Amino acid sequence: MAHELFSRIADILSAPSEAQALIMHETLVIACHEGLKNTRHGFGNLSSQVESLCRQHNIAPQDIVAIQKMRRHSNSYAPILPEDVAYDCRALAIFVSAVVQEAIPSFLVGKIPAHGRLTENIQITNYRYIRCIVRKWNDSIIQVAVTNQDSSEELLMVDYMNTPEYVDFSYLRSLLREGMQLNLLDCTVNRKKVVPRLIVVEPDYLIDISTIANCFESYGHHPLLFTVNRLTPRPTNKHIVLGNFAGSALDDIINHPAEYDIKDTFRSNFREKALDYATCADFDAASFKQDAERQVENIKDIVDEIFQTFDREKAILEPSFVCERLGIQGRVDLMTTDLKLLVEQKSGKNIFIERKYKNPHGSLHVEKHYVQLLLYYGILQYNFQLSPKNAHIQLLYSKYPLPDGLLEVEPLQTLIREAIRFRNQAVATEFWMAENGFERILPLLTPQTLNIEKQDDNFYNRYLLPQLTETLAPLHQLNNLERAYFTRMMTFVIKEQLVSKVGVQEGIGNSNGDLWNMPLAEKKETGNIYTGLTITKKERSNSFNGYDTITLSVPQQGEDFLPNFRRGDMIYLYAYKKNEAPDVRQSILFKGTLQEIHGDSITVHLNDGQQNPDLISGDYFAIEHAGSDIGGTSAIRSLYTFITSPEERRQLLLGQRAPRSDKSLTLSRSYHPDYDEIILKAKQAQDYFLLIGPPGTGKTSQALQFLVREQLAGNIYSQPSSAYSAEDSKHNKLSETINTQHPTPNTQTSILLLAYTNRAVDEICNMLTENELDYIRIGNEFSCDPKYSNHLLKEVLDDNATLNSIKSTLADARVVVATTSTINSNAALFNIKHFDLAIIDEASQILEPNIIGLLSTRHAERRAIDRFILIGDHKQLPAVVQQQDTLEAEETNNSLKDIHLLSCANSLFERLILTERAAGRTDFIGTLHKQGRMHPDIADFANRKFYAREQLECVPLAHQLEQTLNYNEASEDETDDVLKAHRMIFIPSKPCRQLNISEKVNTEEARIITDLLRRLYRQLGNNFDPQKSVGVIVPYRNQIAMIRKEIEKLGIPELEEISIDTVERYQGSQRDIILYSFTIQSRYQLDFLTANTFYEDGQPIDRKLNVAITRARKQLILTGNEPTLRQNQIFAELIDYIKEKGGYYAEKA
Repeated sequence: MAHELFSRIADILSAPSEAQALIMHETLVIACHEGLKNTRHGFGNLSSQVESLCRQHNIAPQDIVAIQKMRRHSNSYAPILPEDVAYDCRALAIFVSAVVQEAIPSFLVGKIPAHGRLTENIQITNYRYIRCIVRKWNDSIIQVAVTNQDSSEELLMVDYMNTPEYVDFSYLRSLLREGMQLNLLDCTVNRKKVVPRLIVVEPDYLIDISTIANCFESYGHHPLLFTVNRLTPRPTNKHIVLGNFAGSALDDIINHPAEYDIKDTFRSNFREKALDYATCADFDAASFKQDAERQVENIKDIVDEIFQTFDREKAILEPSFVCERLGIQGRVDLMTTDLKLLVEQKSGKNIFIERKYKNPHGSLHVEKHYVQLLLYYGILQYNFQLSPKNAHIQLLYSKYPLPDGLLEVEPLQTLIREAIRFRNQAVATEFWMAENGFERILPLLTPQTLNIEKQDDNFYNRYLLPQLTETLAPLHQLNNLERAYFTRMMTFVIKEQLVSKVGVQEGIGNSNGDLWNMPLAEKKETGNIYTGLTITKKERSNSFNGYDTITLSVPQQGEDFLPNFRRGDMIYLYAYKKNEAPDVRQSILFKGTLQEIHGDSITVHLNDGQQNPDLISGDYFAIEHAGSDIGGTSAIRSLYTFITSPEERRQLLLGQRAPRSDKSLTLSRSYHPDYDEIILKAKQAQDYFLLIGPPGTGKTSQALQFLVREQLAGNIYSQPSSAYSAEDSKHNKLSETINTQHPTPNTQTSILLLAYTNRAVDEICNMLTENELDYIRIGNEFSCDPKYSNHLLKEVLDDNATLNSIKSTLADARVVVATTSTINSNAALFNIKHFDLAIIDEASQILEPNIIGLLSTRHAERRAIDRFILIGDHKQLPAVVQQQDTLEAEETNNSLKDIHLLSCANSLFERLILTERAAGRTDFIGTLHKQGRMHPDIADFANRKFYAREQLECVPLAHQLEQTLNYNEASEDETDDVLKAHRMIFIPSKPCRQLNISEKVNTEEARIITDLLRRLYRQLGNNFDPQKSVGVIVPYRNQIAMIRKEIEKLGIPELEEISIDTVERYQGSQRDIILYSFTIQSRYQLDFLTANTFYEDGQPIDRKLNVAITRARKQLILTGNEPTLRQNQIFAELIDYIKEKGGYYAEKA
């Protein structure tokens, strides 16, 4: 590894100038990965990782300054200046040498300077914004290392006590920790010490402004409210429903100033939010209509009043902002593009307006609304340098007519500081919990802790205290196992959410902080940004919306660019100027969903349409991923739902009570001799059943279909199942008789079918559609395959849907289909619907916190889901987790090991399988053994290495019995002869590293794969089908782009239509012939390729390799760099196995 890193530094010196920064950056990322891979350093951007390793290895102060300077240069889109390259390589060599604990080799010594450059008197140039890392502190001074600009001072002294009287940073004393990142804003210098006016802790951790504001309660704003508010689900009550309506009405009134009609808002809001209306327990149509009409009248008057003063043409709805300086993000209801006006709307009650008395700040605003607006104002101040003189910030209270309905807001600096202080404390607490564990916080979660204002009036005791007690009391009534489980899982979820915000390793996974921390060159290389886009069309998706459908032209994006975007992704669309780099922090962002993606064009559906199409304009546009906190928050809610569920459910899922089975139940008919026994076992299981479906065993197309059919048939008593065995010659006759005897199925049963990804849900919809089983799909049209969109709830309802028709549509639906995350965000569905059975496909790819709440939620006084079936294969790819999570060996808590919770990164499916096996029970697990995909010659290796326990058998289908491959064209050469003779082939590729091309690309293998495709196309002739014949699998998305470019050169249109994708995306698919390009050429890349390996009975199970080699029906061809691959035991065994069978073929030079 050391040699590899030092060789790269030599490469930088000889590389063309435009490639130097990229190689330098990649080398630094790899060195950090090497240095931190076995440590507890779990998160943070690259500068914090570099800093952490420099401290760990005691690198000299002046070298640390040089290393951070080198990191900044490597981040730049501009080439590194010639006079800087050698010094930067010296700094990188010192860093690598310290990390790998080896001296700088002689081949580098002569090429880099012996001494660092002189750095006296380089002054900080920007005192308005200093990003830095905490090294040491005492009661008055913080010593920090500056990371966002050059400075000859190794450490900067920050005076955080001698501040102006309105600034109080004393609270930071207890939050500071070594390595913490800070933003120092608006600093002055006093006797060589820096005095900031604002300090922001861990600014990469962005918190939503509305989340901060919601923690400002009358009893105070303790930082733990940030955690407490995420425990309970968002209520669906009449106030929320009215608020949503009022928000839509404001949009519609602005979009249709002349011809606004309230009926249109009623109609569209009712269809869009059908589920909210149907599940709202206290909804009363008559009073809702009256309230809505009153609010609309007020909004119309207020909007007219606003645009007496401000330019209506510049009014923009729901723009989003990301502010890394203040560590916050948010979305404003209404503003003008010249930034002169900022309006936030509130539809609820304001006690100060009603009683005509002022709040402690001397105004009529509710404090949390005040805080929200001031933070939006803060964003405009720090992102766009807006001066207070030019800003007009207003609160629109749509419940009240003018003048009360529109209140001007004073930019109160003390309250902005208070809000940032709260944000800092909340973020520091999240970091602390991720490092030290949630269990140490649990005892503090009481109303007494949260009531810092010691409120004791009637309102607090009658309304607020009972709510807090109801939420928090259950946390202190858990038994030891439940507490251990809950706190362990909470720590895991909090840490995962933290990593998704600030990152763990650049280029691995996506973090929100990549938006500003990742260099533009790397964003392009990883496909995480589209740049240079120009708008070709702006449309309204229907006559009533604003302009919300934007089509953009995509210019050529670079040699190996492959967009890391998919239809349905949430994105930011924003404009930037011709000669500037795109930067989300300096733009008004339009949030939306990708509707269509083509090579030369892209269509975006904006969440909020705009009345004036000219507002969406600029020299160029960029598109980047928009993060969301929904996943982390719903996982926390899910865990809370579980620990507050009935005791029997908790005992079941924590392995403290055995699942039950009813052996008296029988099948209503026979489905297929290979499946009947398992379908019967699943039917008899009264709590849960685990179905292991190895590759090609038909778990979705067959097993899932039969399970659904059997449930819909109801419990029809028939002859005992032993009456039809596989040998029964009257097999089909018998099942017909059984069916005709019982023509009345149970009509009331309901089934919930879930999967993790939209693609898997599409597969389920496909199975139901093909079998003419009706269903309703919950979700939106952009993440659903258009073939199934007529089943979406919104489409099933007609234009004049009523509350009763929505409720009866849902009540009558026998099959409901959705992703797990969609159901988690619409958990109110369980208020009005009970399910007899839930079946979760792809269960081995779902983290436990994402489904445990669903499986334990309640409907009235009983379970919302009576029993559930999990379908998966824990030997294929697991859920994507960014942190390294296993229970520490020294953890005292054996109770978690007793319930087989060895790592929170494993699925509930896997944990329950271990539970059943340990208990020696076989009634609740079934394994599908008959695979109808792979020819026995291909299945043999996976069977030996990965499925030794399951021992898969061929069905056999016709293609599994074929003796030879059906290639009949005359051979061109020896390569064709090999193709015809062997079902498994390995072709070693030659090294081909090029300095200016990413290591995630292998040009030699792209050539080999393309040549093989040409040959296969020729051999198959008229039988070639792009969707079935052949597919290509690669580990990196950049390699897809490289292979596609090579295919284009062949000029064979059919080959351009084949599927080329990563292993992760190929899970669940198959092709007759699979070509796999291993792509890697470096030792460090092996870690990425083999990251999903676990051990069973002492044997390594490599889940990624397993998926790759089990997609092929008739032939599997692999190509890779043999010396690199042989450094891994399983890869070496695979190459040797193919050699033994005669399929190893080295091309002639």
